[in-house]
Amino acid sequence: MPTRRSILTAMAGSGLAVSIWTRPSSAAALKPLPIAIGGFTFAYLPLLVAKAAGFFEAEGYDVSLINTGSGTNSLAAAIGGSVDVAGLVMSDLILAVAKGQKINAFAPLMSQYASDAVISKKAAERVGFKPDQPLKERIARLKGMTLAISGRGSGTDKIWRYLLSLGGLDADKDVTLTVVKLDQMYPALKAGQIEGFNTTAPANNQAVEDGLAVWAARPSQAEIPGIENFLYTVLCARPDYLAKNGEAAAMLVKGMTKGAQLIKSSPKDAGKFLHDAFFPQTSLDLIVDTVTDQRPTVAVPPTLSHEQFQQNIDFELKFGQEVKAVSYDSVVNPRWLSS
Repeated sequence: MPTRRSILTAMAGSGLAVSIWTRPSSAAALKPLPIAIGGFTFAYLPLLVAKAAGFFEAEGYDVSLINTGSGTNSLAAAIGGSVDVAGLVMSDLILAVAKGQKINAFAPLMSQYASDAVISKKAAERVGFKPDQPLKERIARLKGMTLAISGRGSGTDKIWRYLLSLGGLDADKDVTLTVVKLDQMYPALKAGQIEGFNTTAPANNQAVEDGLAVWAARPSQAEIPGIENFLYTVLCARPDYLAKNGEAAAMLVKGMTKGAQLIKSSPKDAGKFLHDAFFPQTSLDLIVDTVTDQRPTVAVPPTLSHEQFQQNIDFELKFGQEVKAVSYDSVVNPRWLSS
């Protein structure tokens, strides 16, 4: 079984870590730092790994992850000051800035759109859907299906609408988009209440592994035109917090960089940490396989490039014009990216 010390020792030997982790003494007081997230999913993969592996604790911080249930709730918590840091979908952050909210991204989480779509195996067989068909043909066969979204205007709503447009379908006429809580999508598919959903791992991977679903479209594997280099999720904070708490921001970037490096170099060990800390009810093999599968979505070193930002803007403009005047400098605080 890997330990934090053995993993960090291996990372240091390969040049991936600048120091060997040692547990702070019991007398050392860890600095509390709560972070709001929308759920325990792979949308926050490097953050989860860094927390589970003890990388933040090694830097003297007690990072706690607060499941708010949605990105909207996480954003409200950060804006309102009940938490100082939040993990958000980049599109939600851009929309918040467009509305005059004072909040900045300072570290990337996932550098590829990681919400992959599945449909039930029964529905696939009924319509002649096959995963090896061209994307346009695959999506066109979803006509008439009931597909789950987490909320109107949410990331899951937008990605379905975008995918359906690639298949020549109108999301408001050719399918039924129904609201289902993220943690209820897999059970709803299993019960036959919906025929498809899109979300980040591991729920969709579990549905495929269990033989209940097949992959409909996989943005995480860069197969969807227009979002191949898409900045999906980021860590955010209010500008005033970042101005006064540079040490904490730099620590988070450093810890998540180590988490991302571990995902890239040793997905088996990263998966073990994730399984034990956050997903004990999911098989270890599935978690490890999913981490391995998601390695391309994690950026090392951490960057928030102008190119990625512009791709996010271009994507949002497909759904409305309110982000048209939003600039990179108003959204991104790049100071901590090289920390």
